[in-house]
This record gives sequence, C-alpha cells and structure tokens, in this order.
Amino acid sequence: MPEPVEGSGPGPRPVDVISLITMLLTISAAVLLYMGWAYLDGFLTTFDVRPTDVRFGADEYILHSLSVFSADLLPWLVLAPLAFAAVVHRAELARLLPRRVRHGIGRLRRRRVVRVATDARFAGAVLTLAGLVLAVVALTRHQIGIYLVLAPAVAGPLLLTWPARRRRGSGITFAVGVVASAFCLLWGVFVYAQEQGRRKAEEMAANLPYRTQVALYAKDALALNAPGVTRQAIKSGKYRYLYTGLRLLLSREDRYYLLPVVTKEQVRNGESRTFVLTPGDDLRLELLPGVRAPHPD
Repeated sequence: MPEPVEGSGPGPRPVDVISLITMLLTISAAVLLYMGWAYLDGFLTTFDVRPTDVRFGADEYILHSLSVFSADLLPWLVLAPLAFAAVVHRAELARLLPRRVRHGIGRLRRRRVVRVATDARFAGAVLTLAGLVLAVVALTRHQIGIYLVLAPAVAGPLLLTWPARRRRGSGITFAVGVVASAFCLLWGVFVYAQEQGRRKAEEMAANLPYRTQVALYAKDALALNAPGVTRQAIKSGKYRYLYTGLRLLLSREDRYYLLPVVTKEQVRNGESRTFVLTPGDDLRLELLPGVRAPHPD
C-alpha cells in the first residue's frame, strides 16, 4: 500500500468550490453595479440629471460599468492579479532563481535595515501615516491628487494588520484593516468611474450638433427657454408649434430627456438645460439625424 505523501490531503469539496465561486460572482456584480452607478452619476449630473431620476435597473448599471474599462486601465487590471499571485507564491518562485541569486538575497535580508524595511507592520505603519498626512494636507485646500491620498490608505491598513491574521484573538484587528482598505479602494473606484462619466459627458457636449435631433410638435406653446431652441408657428395641421434646436440625451420608457444645442463651455458653466417630456395627444416627438432639418406638417 503506498504511503501518503507528506503535506497531501483531500482536495476541496465541490460545495466549497461552488460557494467560493458564488461569493466571488456576487462581490463582482456588486462592484460592477457600484461602478455603473458612479459612471452614470458623473455622466448625467453634468446635465442636471440624477441616475435615480431615470430609474435604471441593476442590469443596466452593470452594463454601463463596462464603459469604465478604458485602454488606460487594462495594464493595471493585468498587473494587479499577477503581483498578488507573485506575493502569495513568493516562496515557490524563489526556488526558481539561481542558487547564487538566492544566497545573495538571503544575505541581504539578514541586514537590519532591510529586515525593518521589508517588515509588513513597518511598511503598513509608514503608508498609513503617509495617507493620513496627505489627507490632512488635502483638506487644507492644497492641490493633491485623490489617488495619491488613497493609494497609501488602501495598502497601509492591510499591511499593518496582515501579521495579526494568524494570531489568536487578533481577528478583529485584521478585519478592521481589511474594511478600511476596502472602503478606500471603493472610494477610488467611485472617483475613477465618476471621472470617466464626466469625460464622456464632455465628449457628448462637444459633439451635440451631431447627436440625434428632436423635432417637437406641440398644440400649445411650451416654456422651452434655453440657448439654441427656436419656435416656429405652424399655420395648418393638428399642431400649432414646432420646436427645433434640441438633441436627445436618452430615452427611458415613455420619457425623453432632451438637451439644447449648446457649446461645451456652456455645459461646464451650467448654462444648459435638460427637458423631460412625455409624448401624448398634444405633443409629438420626431427623431432625426443630427444634420437633417425637420419640416412642418
């Protein structure tokens, strides 16, 4: 009968694997939903609309979150898992190095300065302190990038409490560190997604004349007071007025969110308006390409 190999044991149970996969999928969906909401918040608030006003569904938030993953973010998405895997399996990776290199690294690690600098608690304390100092400096109205503040705030508490995860009675300390790091990480995700949404809104504002045009036919005069919106009287037919100079922001169920044709600078200065209209017997909307002119009935 063969002897059991040292360190071997039964593999993970299928129920444990399924539970882990379910947990990861749930967390991923929650993060994507959060990113989608932040992206739409940055995009729509530029035009004085809130995502909750439009009443998006959870699936729509998740789909819009995909707009956050730009080409600039792709290298970081690849690098982060590789770096995490390298840290977790550093012992196995060290065996792949030449013996002379391993001995040199061993001699270097025995030095006091290197031991202190590579200690997780020391590095975590330094990063946490740096994050707090940068946050205080930022609160005193100094121009400091938010990511420069959040980066040490994410890594610091996690490294500071990492050695405590295996000590008896120190689970709460490690849990607090994980929660603090996760909070700062989600904050950074929110800021980045919101910035991407604002950038998309500015791109739309710069190309408003080429967006889908809306010709609005009304029986009665409407208070559409905004730059670029014109009203033309119709002499005959069911409708008395034709409004032009409007572009489609989005449509949701039976509501249409319309924008006047304004410049990017006017949008930044808050001089734009967003009109929310519902077509009916006294109101008709006609969607046209941005370069085509409507004709009265």
